[in-house]
Amino acid sequence: MAIATNTTELERAEAIAPVTRVKATRIGFLSDDHNTRDDGSDLPAEVLEAFRGAGCDLIVHLGHMGVRDDTLGRGVLDRLSAVAPVLAVRDYSGKKAGGTYVTPADGERVAGLARVIEAGGFRVGAIHNLEKEPGPAVSAPAAGLPVFEGIDTKAVLREKFGGPVDIVAFASTHREAAILKDGVLFVNPGSPTYPKGRAARVAGQRALGTVGVLDLSGGAAAFEVIHLAEIAKGTPQTGSGPAQKM
Repeated sequence: MAIATNTTELERAEAIAPVTRVKATRIGFLSDDHNTRDDGSDLPAEVLEAFRGAGCDLIVHLGHMGVRDDTLGRGVLDRLSAVAPVLAVRDYSGKKAGGTYVTPADGERVAGLARVIEAGGFRVGAIHNLEKEPGPAVSAPAAGLPVFEGIDTKAVLREKFGGPVDIVAFASTHREAAILKDGVLFVNPGSPTYPKGRAARVAGQRALGTVGVLDLSGGAAAFEVIHLAEIAKGTPQTGSGPAQKM
């Protein structure tokens, strides 16, 4: 299977996946686990505990499972599926020899550099890196927050996702976040293993980080960040991180 190096080599239908409609109202998000084992066995057990305890009925992986082109780490999706059905996005990953490539699709489970999930009356756009194609770049530096100045947020998102979205779940920064901008809720679950937000320990070293849960019940959307170190200590997880409602 040929691997494209950028989205100009991808058909639009591959870069932006078809809309997926689900009945889920509690969606768990994680990203940037950078597991070193193909079977995902080095994903912290606290991740599964967090999603199980939160009552998630869908889990979405926002990319960077595994390390460079030698380990895709797709086995982590099988581990997560023991808790709830799983969807994921493709991403730009590094090569050992240098440069980047777009990770391959895997049916509906891993589809599109960008995809829209319709759930609970909301259109949720999922993407790994806001700075990359498809669509115009939205600056989101490592450990930072998206920069919206000077852009038409909704117009940019229509190009990225092939239509309007109410919520954008993004990753890459390793920093947990929930931001309401121009009527769109932007959420980032951070990283469960290499956190750079409030959960961060030592930069570049593996540590228990964060995941996120999006609640779409009752016609409203609310996002909560779960700190895995608190689960490891047995601390209750009510209101554990950045939260935003719309």
